[in-house]
Parts: sequence; structure tokens; C-alpha cells
Amino acid sequence: MSYVKPKACPSCGEEFDSRINFFRHKQSCRATTDDLVAQLRNENARLIEQLKTKDEQINELIKRPQTTNHSTNNKWVVDASINIFGKESVDHITPEHYKKLLENPVSAVSELVKLKHKRANDNVRCPNIKRAMYQVVVPGEKEERQWENRARDEVLEELYETNAGILEIEADEDTAVGSKFLNFQEKVQKDESGKLYKEQLDKIHCIITSGHK
Repeated sequence: MSYVKPKACPSCGEEFDSRINFFRHKQSCRATTDDLVAQLRNENARLIEQLKTKDEQINELIKRPQTTNHSTNNKWVVDASINIFGKESVDHITPEHYKKLLENPVSAVSELVKLKHKRANDNVRCPNIKRAMYQVVVPGEKEERQWENRARDEVLEELYETNAGILEIEADEDTAVGSKFLNFQEKVQKDESGKLYKEQLDKIHCIITSGHK
């Protein structure tokens, strides 16, 4: 599936004409890995400094990695069984699931997000629907995991690119179902108005904010 304009890797600068090649590159880009490690280290240092000024309740939560935060949004420590955002397990998704998703190209990507991000992959949320911010699970101190604030559109775009890439790999262009899905994805990419792309992001946003468990 080709982009209207070549898309550059934000870490190493290499450009790609197709989404599949870009998606595969992101999984192995050394620059991306190094940048992410450095970013996480800086972010952790900043959070540690901020948390020192919080009240005793917050400090106690940080010391207890077993504390979950599914009950309230002001707790930052996440159960260690939750996967890091971007490192989701997909063992529960079968070939039959993918085939069923591909049959409806318009909702395929958002439905894959719904199917994938639950249970151990429940690692993205919208704490306040009135704010353009999401929270995703990232590594914390030692074996801890914690919520990190990120721009809503940044997370939505990552969710779309990642899951669209997965479905494009699963789609067989020699079949009617696969060809239909790939044609729709090409239509989204070539829509210079950006309307179709925005509609796809809105569908994912609805999944995240509606409680997709």
C-alpha cells in the first residue's frame, strides 16, 4: 500500500513509499529503539522529581507495584501483568478473527484495536474526554509500569498505523476480501482531503472512550 508522499522514519530519517515497509522498519529501527530508551529515561527522571512533591498517598502508591489503577484515574502505578503500549500480545487473535475483520474495511482497523486492547493489553485510555490527551502504559522504576500522558492524536495515529499495517500483512490481494480491504486502505492514503483518515481515527477514539473491554 503506497503513501501519497514518502513517509520518513522520525528516528533515522529513512523514507518509505509503502505502509507495510514503513511498519516493518519501525519494528526493527535501531534509532527508534535508542531514542525510546533515552526518552523513557528522561521522562522517568522528570516524573520521579515531580512525584517527590506529591502527598503521602501518591508516594505510597509508587512504592507498591501491585497496586492497580483501574478504579480511579489519579493512580499512576499499573499492575505488572499489563503489557507495555506497543508491545501487546496477539495470541488471542486467530486467523479467523483477521478474516472476519477484513470483510468490513471501513471498521476493520478500529475493530482490531477493540479486539487487541483488552485484558493484558488494556494499556491505553482517555482519562478526560474533554482534553486532547491519552494515557498509555510505559516502563517505570525497576519492574513497575505506569501511565504516561501523551497527545491524543499522536496515540491515535500510532494505533491506526500499527493495526492497519498488521491487517495489510494479513490481507491476501488474490482474494476478494483481501483485495477489497487493500483497495480501501489505498483510498484512505490517497485522499488528499484527509477526511477518510480522520474518520478512521475517530472510530478508534470512539472505541477507546466507550470502554472497549
